[in-house]
Amino acid sequence: MGLGLAFSVSAQSISSFHVAGISGISVLRSGNQITLNVGSAPTLQLGSNSYAVTEVFGVWALDDNGDMSATNGDQSGWKKSINFAGTGGIAGWKTNPNDGLINGSQVFTYGSLTGSVESFGYHIRVSGNLPGGGNTAFFRPVPEPGTLAALGAGVALMGRSRRRNR
Repeated sequence: MGLGLAFSVSAQSISSFHVAGISGISVLRSGNQITLNVGSAPTLQLGSNSYAVTEVFGVWALDDNGDMSATNGDQSGWKKSINFAGTGGIAGWKTNPNDGLINGSQVFTYGSLTGSVESFGYHIRVSGNLPGGGNTAFFRPVPEPGTLAALGAGVALMGRSRRRNR
């Protein structure tokens, strides 16, 4: 399984963090672009509960330590959203409630995006209420545990191979 094909994700609803699974949504960052793909019936699986995703209404890059800089403008009905108050910051796009993306693709392009981008992701709205209240969450894709294990094994083999070749 390649990176980016399946994700486990971290979600936040109100003030509680959860590990969740999501299907039907993918996000990929390449240089100054974030590509968002949303299927016709995306779902969020949180423990034994399943929620229908009703829209993706935000896309962003996140800086944890204050070394990222970004410029962007409104794009295809999505408003730019940049906040670098304090350490770190966020730069991306958001749309009005019930105007988000469902069953389609959108490419978001920054005028510039420099420094370290520690993560990128998206905001969703779901049917029903999530644990802790509310019906919205944000996601930062991370590789599945199996993908992480494969990456770790590959790194270990590379290190082993380098030691043998010395």
